[in-house]
Amino acid sequence: MRILIDARALQEHVDGISRYSLGVLNAMLKEKPDWDYTVIINRNAVMHLEDMNVTCLLSDVRRFSHGEKRLMNGFVDSIGADIYLNLSMAGPCPETPTVITVHDLIVLNQPGYFGSSLIRNILSRMIFRKKLKQSIDHAAAVSVPSNVTLRILDETFPGSADKSFVTGEGQDLFASGTGAVHDSPGEDYLLYIGNARAYKNLTRLVVAYSRLKAINPAFPKMIMVVRKDRAFREFMRDVEDCSAKDSITVLSHISDSELKELYSECIGFVMPSLQEGFGLPALEAMAGGAPVVVSSGTALEELAGAAGILVDPESVTDIMHGMALLVSQPELRKELSEKAVVRAGEFSWNRTARILAARFEEISPDGL
Repeated sequence: MRILIDARALQEHVDGISRYSLGVLNAMLKEKPDWDYTVIINRNAVMHLEDMNVTCLLSDVRRFSHGEKRLMNGFVDSIGADIYLNLSMAGPCPETPTVITVHDLIVLNQPGYFGSSLIRNILSRMIFRKKLKQSIDHAAAVSVPSNVTLRILDETFPGSADKSFVTGEGQDLFASGTGAVHDSPGEDYLLYIGNARAYKNLTRLVVAYSRLKAINPAFPKMIMVVRKDRAFREFMRDVEDCSAKDSITVLSHISDSELKELYSECIGFVMPSLQEGFGLPALEAMAGGAPVVVSSGTALEELAGAAGILVDPESVTDIMHGMALLVSQPELRKELSEKAVVRAGEFSWNRTARILAARFEEISPDGL
């Protein structure tokens, strides 16, 4: 089978969607090594594929840009692939049987995603909603990472669940089952990994942490690894304005080895997002044995199961309680750490690739 994979979302500096793209690509090559793979990619990210057995096609057409369909539809069909897998969300609508990946609906359902301008948010959501609906209606199948995302997708675009399927995600930092139990952490810090956009709920997290530090000056420090995007400056203002700023360390663009060490040495990982499509950093933390504090009612609850402390993401008090509980009870940390490693082992990129491959075989014209 010949598979065309649109990986234009892959960035030079690896972010969440980039980790997803690389995870799926590597796993597909392992699960179906006899298939033929062609990958559409930006030239600044092509170095990520140098050691993969794939054909690379460079493209400068930006995702979601005006004229993307006009520029890409014929190009995609000219490859003659059996399946076109778009690892992004909205995109081209070629004649080639298409599978799109809807990572989440945060862009549509979370106020403030496009910054502080109300007008910009309204217009951007309208435009993206139209693009996404066109792509969903056109696609032969839609992959989503979690059951929560599947439910929200069907609520937002009624009937879309009929062609959608859940793939889960995986992680590459820790081999399954190798994460060390965090019964006596190497360093005294809590950890957050992610971006700073509104749905990540960092304002409440910083306030909750500051209040805990004010109550107990000996409360552990916080390390936050935050990508420098359009929301970073506002996030840094929150940090600079808080009473615990001297106890918060902010990092960006760290290596995988440094990331792995942070996960392995922390007291626990905190991610009180208002919404998530899946929650890859939480999975990485769990695979490394870190006990987690995550938001209830989101895909993070689905991911963590009984292996995490669940908090109401809209309650600063509840976020405080979750972090305080984690820090104050070593036996609970050990129990959650053990459960986290086991739970993380249930997710893998190979499993995701097998689910995708099975759907490709169903919708391929030749069924092979």
